[in-house]
Amino acid sequence: METADELDNIEFKIIKEDWNIYEFNDDTKLRARIFLSRLTEQKNATPPKDLKPDQHFGKYNISFNTNFQVFAMPHNKGKPTIPLPQVNQISDQQKEEVNILTSNEPWNVYEIIKNGMIIRIKLVFSEVYKVKDVYDQFGEPYYIIKNAPIIDYKPTNRKEKFA
Repeated sequence: METADELDNIEFKIIKEDWNIYEFNDDTKLRARIFLSRLTEQKNATPPKDLKPDQHFGKYNISFNTNFQVFAMPHNKGKPTIPLPQVNQISDQQKEEVNILTSNEPWNVYEIIKNGMIIRIKLVFSEVYKVKDVYDQFGEPYYIIKNAPIIDYKPTNRKEKFA
């Protein structure tokens, strides 16, 4: 891991950020968003020997955040559970797997200002579990969502191609 003085903060601009939309088999809709919050580059990274003259090289460190919003039908809501349990406190017997009926997982697109490089990030769900008899502060069902980001770099400044 690099130290703070080995990293440069990299400015970027948002080209496109969208919500992922999911519909579950329990009549619940969920929207999720992943967004780039910080980008750094290693100052003294050594480019590979086979780097072509028209290729960009940079060793980037990415920080992102995610946000989830649940919208359940009235019959699936309940009294808020306070405090909400930590994921490691929930037993397998409390979890019920939920199937994703439909999903839309668009790419979020960012441009590095100094060189026009395009970074795309997509949030992908792999598994969803509803926690029985647990509800968030709004009375919405509580879910455990296994997810991961996909990150793609495009060495170009033609942002319209990726938006």
